[in-house]
Order: sequence, then structure tokens, then C-alpha cells
Amino acid sequence: MTPQRPLMRLARLAALACIAAAGVPSSRGDDVPSGEALAWREDYGAALEEARTSGRLLWIQFTGPWCPNCVRMEQDSFPSPAVVARTKSEFVPLRLRADVHQEMALDFNLSGLPASVIVDPDRNVLAVHQGYLGPDDLDGLLGRAVAAHAPRHNPEDLADAPRRAGELVGPPRPKAVETPAKKEEDVELAGFCPVSLVAEKKLIQGQAEYVVEHGGRVYRFANALTFNLFRRDPERYVPANDGRCPVEQLDAGREAQGDPRFGALYRGRLYLCASKDDRSRFVQDPERYAAVGVEAGGNCPHCLAERGEAVPGDPRYSLSEEGRRFWFPDEAHRDAFMSLAPSDTIRR
Repeated sequence: MTPQRPLMRLARLAALACIAAAGVPSSRGDDVPSGEALAWREDYGAALEEARTSGRLLWIQFTGPWCPNCVRMEQDSFPSPAVVARTKSEFVPLRLRADVHQEMALDFNLSGLPASVIVDPDRNVLAVHQGYLGPDDLDGLLGRAVAAHAPRHNPEDLADAPRRAGELVGPPRPKAVETPAKKEEDVELAGFCPVSLVAEKKLIQGQAEYVVEHGGRVYRFANALTFNLFRRDPERYVPANDGRCPVEQLDAGREAQGDPRFGALYRGRLYLCASKDDRSRFVQDPERYAAVGVEAGGNCPHCLAERGEAVPGDPRYSLSEEGRRFWFPDEAHRDAFMSLAPSDTIRR
């Protein structure tokens, strides 16, 4: 369960951006020509909530004004009467610029544009296609996503369904770890999904079928998407400070387990506080409390050892070694440090 390597991540970001540097004027979504017939939403959270309340599927279209095939789909495919009719009855359409929403595009493993992603109201991925789709092919993709969501279908049925090259429809549900926790009290975060806490700032209960053991601890996830996001980069989502309240540790000199109801995000990491008051104090001075228990005062140990320089680390790039926590300024410094340490003593 290692995070995506820096060079691979940069390469994929570059592919998504295409040739954005060649004169892309701004990051506003209205730079993309608008198909008159489809009422595109532009806010992911609001669109997902609309899908949940209406019982429709969420169609996410990743696009960009520098992408010729994106413009072609705007002009040729989206105004198709069949696409419009199916969308109005079955989908909530959401259009996002890939350069503005790069992290979300990478979360769906996208590497090119245009890209069409269909998820159900629980964010289970039903269909993904990268590349141009004409009116008939787009309508077909939407239809297959609806079929994949129908209760009478299952992953085995969909395995033989016709599809276009490069298209993923109805992926099988991932299996949980072989030895999930047997008791509710053995599950971290009171069973709440860590990815939902970090990515959506919401307390969403995890499902027993989506379980991962990481660092000797068991986590549950809301759905297949959050399950896969965690497996790709667990350190991004696990609570910092091993889930202990940094405020109690620093101000009271005692260790207290944090509560997911009183979580706070700082520089992309989740910190759990023991009470509402503790969270208020953390928010007032996050830099002071976030560094509690971190070696070298939160400075990069690799920089100190190699150059004798005190370079501040970033909690997003941390690891633990034999109970000691370290911060690094980026993935490259963390990887360099890990290459010098025995692999069985370190944990991201």
C-alpha cells in the first residue's frame, strides 16, 4: 500500500493538463462551450447530494478548453436528443475542469481528456471512459451505467457485456481483508470512514465489507471508491499523532485518544481532539499542536543529517520508525530517508 510515486503522479498531472501552458487563459469553468440542452452542475458536493436525494446517478464529465475533443463533445454529443432525454430521467450531470480538479481526476485514475465517469449516489464507480464519445456511443455508455446499477445485475453478469475499448463498466466490488475486526470496538474512528472525514469533512459510517488493516489498525470505508483511495495512499487519510489528542498531550501532559467528532484538518492531515474545547484550541494554533511528538521539532531528518539544515517538514509527508514520528518537506525527501532505514521498522 505505497503512495503513488512522485514522478508517476507528475506525469499523469501533465497528461491531464495536456498543453495547458500554451495559452489557457484562466481556470473558470465557463471557458468551456456550454451545451444548451444539459443543465450542468459545477459543484461536486451539491451534485452528489442531489443524486442521493433524487435517486439518480452522478455523471461527472472532466473537460478543459484546451482539449479539442472536449469541445467536439460539447458541440456534437451533449445536445443529442437521446443523451438529453436519458440524462434528465437518470442522471445528475456535473462538469469539472480537470486542471482545477486535478486531485479528483487522479483519484479516478484518469490520464487523458475528455473523461466520462459515472458513479451511484454511494460513490461506487459504475463506468469510466477516457476519450471522445460520439452521440450514440455516449448514450450507450450512459445506458450501460444504468444497467450496471440495476439490482438485477451483478459483476459477473457485466463481465461479458459489450463495451468500447478503454471503457470500464461495473467494476467488481473489492474484497475486504481476510481477517477483519470481530468487534466494533476494534475498528478505528468508531467505524467512521477516514477518507470521508478528510475529503468531505463528513462523518460517514464505514461498511463491514470495505475493511483495510493498516499499521496494525483496522479501518472501515463508506464504499468502493473510498476503499480504493485509502489503499492507494493510506497516510493521507489516517489520523496524525496515532489518533491521540495533541492538545491534551501538550497542554495537560497526558495522552488521550482523539474523537472523530472533534477532528480538525491541518495541511491536509486529520488531527483528532478529545473534546470540542480541545479542537477550538487546536484551530487557534494548529502549527504548535500539530508538531507534538514529531522528532526534530518537525524539521526534516534527512536534511539535518545530509546538510545540517533545519528544513521544516510537512505533516502530509510523514512516517513512523520504531514509535518515532518524522516530517519531510516532500515525497522525495521521505523516500530518500526510507531508502536508508530498514523497511520493517518504518510505517507511513
